[in-house]
Amino acid sequence: MDFDNLSPVSQALLVQALPAGQLVNVLYEGGARVEVGFDRERRCFALGERGWLEFAGWEGEPAAGADCLSRWTLTDRAQRVLSR
Repeated sequence: MDFDNLSPVSQALLVQALPAGQLVNVLYEGGARVEVGFDRERRCFALGERGWLEFAGWEGEPAAGADCLSRWTLTDRAQRVLSR
């Protein structure tokens, strides 16, 4: 895991997750799709495939007009790398 080889956007996302150890992406707000949230979600999946993040689940139900979000947590290894 080499933080310096990640894109600046991915680095910023991981640094954002560091204080709480997690990220929250808003995917639907009041039943309406939030494009920024989906962009972040795609990046989180990519970082998850590389061992930086773990998917922690979804909350909410957009079909009911409610908010829907996803949660991602930093892996233990990612926390060690980022804490240096």
